Amino acid sequence: MQAGYAFRRPRREFPEMSPGRRKLVIAGLSVSAVLFLCGFLLAGYLWNLSRKFPEAPFQQPSRLYAAATVLTPGLPLSPAEMVAELADTGYHEAPPGTAVTRGTFRRIGDRLGVGVRRYPTPDGTAGGGLVIATFRGDRVAALSVAGKPARDAALEPALLASYYDDEVEERRPVLLDELPDEVVKTVLAAEDARFFIHPGVSPSGIVRALWVNLRGGEVQQGGSTITQQLVKNVYLNSHRTLSRKAEEAVIAMMLELRHGKRAILEAYLNEIYLGRSGPANVIGFGAAARAFFGRDAAELSLEQAATLAGMIQSPAGNSPFEHPDRALERRNRVLQRMGELKWITPERLAQAQGQPLGTAPRTVEPRPIAPYFASAAEAEAKERFSVEELGGKGYLLFSTLRWSDQRRAEAAVEQGLASLGDSGKKGKGKRKLQSALVSVDPRDGSVLAWVGGRDYVKSQFNRVVQAKRQVGSAFKPVVYAAALTEGVVTPASLLKDSPIDVRIGTASWRPQNYDRGFRGWVTARTALEQSLNIPTVRVALQVGMPRVIELAKAMGLEGETLEPRPSLALGAFEASPFELAKVYSTLAAGGLKPSIHGLAAVLDGKREPVLGDDLPARRRALPAASAYLVTSMLQGVVVRGTAAAARGQGVEGPLAGKTGTTNDRRDNWFAGYSPDRVTVVWVGYDDNSPTNLSGARAALPIWSRFTAAVRPSGGYRDFPRPAGVTQVTVDPTTGQLATEYCPFRVTEIFPDWAVPNEVCRRHSPGGYDQAAGLTLGQPLIDPETGQPIDPADSEEPRYAITDDGLQITDPGGDGPIVISPARTFPPHPVAVPASGAPAGGADDGNGMILIRPTARPSRQETAKASPPLVREGPVGMVQGSGVIPAGGQAIGRNPEPAEPAAPAPEAPVEEGGEAPQEPPPPGV
Repeated sequence: MQAGYAFRRPRREFPEMSPGRRKLVIAGLSVSAVLFLCGFLLAGYLWNLSRKFPEAPFQQPSRLYAAATVLTPGLPLSPAEMVAELADTGYHEAPPGTAVTRGTFRRIGDRLGVGVRRYPTPDGTAGGGLVIATFRGDRVAALSVAGKPARDAALEPALLASYYDDEVEERRPVLLDELPDEVVKTVLAAEDARFFIHPGVSPSGIVRALWVNLRGGEVQQGGSTITQQLVKNVYLNSHRTLSRKAEEAVIAMMLELRHGKRAILEAYLNEIYLGRSGPANVIGFGAAARAFFGRDAAELSLEQAATLAGMIQSPAGNSPFEHPDRALERRNRVLQRMGELKWITPERLAQAQGQPLGTAPRTVEPRPIAPYFASAAEAEAKERFSVEELGGKGYLLFSTLRWSDQRRAEAAVEQGLASLGDSGKKGKGKRKLQSALVSVDPRDGSVLAWVGGRDYVKSQFNRVVQAKRQVGSAFKPVVYAAALTEGVVTPASLLKDSPIDVRIGTASWRPQNYDRGFRGWVTARTALEQSLNIPTVRVALQVGMPRVIELAKAMGLEGETLEPRPSLALGAFEASPFELAKVYSTLAAGGLKPSIHGLAAVLDGKREPVLGDDLPARRRALPAASAYLVTSMLQGVVVRGTAAAARGQGVEGPLAGKTGTTNDRRDNWFAGYSPDRVTVVWVGYDDNSPTNLSGARAALPIWSRFTAAVRPSGGYRDFPRPAGVTQVTVDPTTGQLATEYCPFRVTEIFPDWAVPNEVCRRHSPGGYDQAAGLTLGQPLIDPETGQPIDPADSEEPRYAITDDGLQITDPGGDGPIVISPARTFPPHPVAVPASGAPAGGADDGNGMILIRPTARPSRQETAKASPPLVREGPVGMVQGSGVIPAGGQAIGRNPEPAEPAAPAPEAPVEEGGEAPQEPPPPGV
């Protein structure tokens, strides 16, 4: 190499890409990118669609269930009633010669066997197995479960209501693993026999459908697989276009890749449309099995399953109800196809094809049982469990309602209203009487029965909670409960039943008893038993209307309509049957107010518990002793008072209760209870028209019929006597402790602070003649005829305040009495002459309410208003308030001995100001 020269590599020439080729390459890369992106987006779209695949838990309506009936020896349940409950729950009688299987029952003599299904509960799935009940008359005598003696056995709870969305689709999801093999194969034979072989689409099926369509000149057959049908139902529409079919095929193959055959088949069984039943579209094999054959899908026979499978192609055209001939032909073709596929034997095929359709329709009803209660349960689910929407959400609501109690309540209302005959109709339109009944367990507040009206289809107005009606004498127990709590009276206290004027401002109000008569001195027990108005008003004013209202609210009454007016003592305000049920539940529970509720638990669509607000603990509203004393007095109402007719209507046991009849007999009530059941009944017209009835005639028979029907096996329990109550024997003519010299003796109960401490000396040797002028607890005497008053004939006109709140209507007077707004304060004495003449100057012009004894009425008053005053009571025992204790002993928190010779002061109740500062004289 020569110096000064550098090595150089030979220059290589590269051919340059022509401009046209460069454009092609760029275009190819762009198309590839676009195709890749489109493919990615398409795959994502298809994958996202497959994520919406329907799988368990499948969509379905929310359901409300009754409490499971627990069979126990002695339970009041007849074989016929048990059969009716099983029928309501979807059970059917097993065919002769066959075994009792799941969902069936058979009755032989006094024995009834049932194959109980598995069913959901708040604590998981329960039930299953064979239960045999032996009956003796109308009660369960013995039980066996799975062939072994048992102390109890639960039945599947009845479905009370289903809550649908706007589309009203009836769905009863099924699981593939729970269906018999024959049932599944009927669907495959009818729709896609090669389902487990093809990849989601069937080329042979498409070719066959194409050939049929070409020959017919129109689209006559689809050739879709089960997977494609599912895609069409869930993701697409039913339009028969090539683009839609192509999209259907692609999505079908994607579903097959992602979910597999069994999941697709299960989803298909739950998504196919199978016609209509009642107001609902029937979706899925499970819903169709119930709608057309009244049983679960797992309980279908081969021929029944083939009938449903044959309907898939044309639910309306192959309906066994509308076109039974076509349905039978289609069913047999499905069975024939199963024979060709060797899925059933020739003998089985011939047997199934020879069977009739055998439909047993169970029409879909949104609220087949307790429809009014279903509305209340829905409201409670929203309020307590924050469930805003039930329709189509798959919630399971477990209620406290008992099927047997509900059916008996409905029957009692229907029969009771029917027995009223023409009195239950009004005017040319013959508007029917309405009624409401609610029964609860006062121990925990659970609802046992709920009837909101006589016909839910015609009227959805739920009268148990929505009907605000005047309560009348049904409120009087609250007045006496307040008086007992405040130490104003005891059951043996003597109350003056004589005319009184209640002055309010410049007006006056003269309450009257139902018969316009007066009985002189009566005990508090007798006054409540016979529902006397005047003694009740005296007691209420002596206690003070604000205290009565305070207790009423504590026991469960709403406060909007409770105003401190004297007429409040006679129930001149409005409340619902539900509110009264709370009041009487408080009495039945010994003064503890329970939280009345209808739902025990709620599960969501995934069967997970829904956490709700805890029920408030029972709260003490009044002392146990006061509740017991009022209950004892109300027991007398059923024994010999205004509800004495209940004994002749089948009611047995130590029950308590109270009638109520309002002004012009517009509202008729009865509320009765035991320690474990409170039932309130109302009867009246929705338009508030007079009924010409009474609580004893209209409401009491309904209560009696229901109460007798649900009587526990051991009968109704008596109320346990609490501490602070003492039972003693007194002389009925003096109210003092009885001695061996007393010819008559009465056992009475007293609060410990008011037990009589004086011994009767009237009948003792050398005793003095002191008489109460009254026989305690004895029948009342009509002051005009001198004959005993029949409690069953007693009526109770009330006094009502008009809408403007400024009038009290007296049914027997000249017209309404205009009054000023009342304000009531604790009483203080006003001296009056010993003769009982009205005291002058009692009205200070500032709205004073004056209770004053009235002299014997004039002849004009007698002819116009009522019989004359019977008796004034013994000298030296008259109290200004018309309230004195038995035996002349003062009643109060710190009672002091009365002074028998003291003048008789009056006790007015003032409007305005505070209670008097000076202490009242002894004995007031």
